[in-house]
Amino acid sequence: MRERHDVVVVGGGPGGCAAALALRAHAPGLSVALVEATEYAERRIGETLPPPAASLLRHLGVWDAFAAQGHRPAYGTAAAWGESQPHENDFLFQPQGVGWHLDRAAFDGMLSVQAERRGVAVLRGTRMAGAAREGDGWRLRLSAGGELVARLVVDATGSGAAFARRNGGARNRVHDRLAGFCRFFRERQAADPRTLVEAFADGWWYTAALPGGLRIAACMTDTDLARGMGLETEEAWFALLRESAPRVSELLRHAELVGEPVVRASRSRRLDAAAGEGWIAVGDAASTFDPLSSQGVLKALRSGIYAAYAAGDLLAASDGAGMRRYRAFVEREFEAYLRTRTQYYAEERRWPEREFWRRRHRDAPEPAFAA
Repeated sequence: MRERHDVVVVGGGPGGCAAALALRAHAPGLSVALVEATEYAERRIGETLPPPAASLLRHLGVWDAFAAQGHRPAYGTAAAWGESQPHENDFLFQPQGVGWHLDRAAFDGMLSVQAERRGVAVLRGTRMAGAAREGDGWRLRLSAGGELVARLVVDATGSGAAFARRNGGARNRVHDRLAGFCRFFRERQAADPRTLVEAFADGWWYTAALPGGLRIAACMTDTDLARGMGLETEEAWFALLRESAPRVSELLRHAELVGEPVVRASRSRRLDAAAGEGWIAVGDAASTFDPLSSQGVLKALRSGIYAAYAAGDLLAASDGAGMRRYRAFVEREFEAYLRTRTQYYAEERRWPEREFWRRRHRDAPEPAFAA
């Protein structure tokens, strides 16, 4: 099999699906394929969708499909941050209204189905096995056999930014070493549905209720610090939870551990360039924010839409200005995020001598480059 498309999107998360959907709307004359490694069966991390996402889902034409899924409403957050007593942040006092706790696998799968219904060729359970330049475009080898030929590739491969780094020469600018050590639970009785954040001496915990009676809880700390905590083991994880996060621990008291633990890199990072010759990066491939921001899915949807406009103008109208604007947009967005991140971490001063907080309270160092 050797198929030709104007655009191939590699990665079927929110950013990749948003790019595919927006391309079909913005430049319907372009053919689009989307390559997704999974069948959307596994649990996915990144469960919070804040209220402003509603306008993006309507813009993409998927609001009705989203509403029909019955994701769990999120009415606000509580954070024990700066002091032991939690502060309330109620979504009801925001003009956009209610947010959602997502079943991320179902949400991402819905987006891919909607893209398929709009004419995107969706290849599920398929990985990109290799890529090479061919003329003015790309030849992509697929894990299932066969090849795709594309004029432009959208990298939606997540924080690894696999295509952009291996084929576009892009590099990651990494600002910290944050990671999440996550576990899933089934609630035996209803508990507070809000997201709860609880700071401790070496990082912070969070928990949130999910659809279907599930709950996620995670310990967020730097990877080098985590090695001394033994967080990969169930015994050490629960011991630290009981010792350092009494409020999160209380919400899990009537919950049963299910499934396997998940460790997820949550570094603040961005590519040094979010677009290049024949490619553009979206979502976490372009940049990743600290989960404290609750902006991951929202940012992915927004970047996918903006990238689609840039790619559509380039391919349909030979106008490269949108690609330059997109690169500048990703840079400005990330710099604004870093300022907000610094301000928020500065509010927690209970453990100034601990390394996790020392790193976040000092003047921001120059980011390290990672291959």
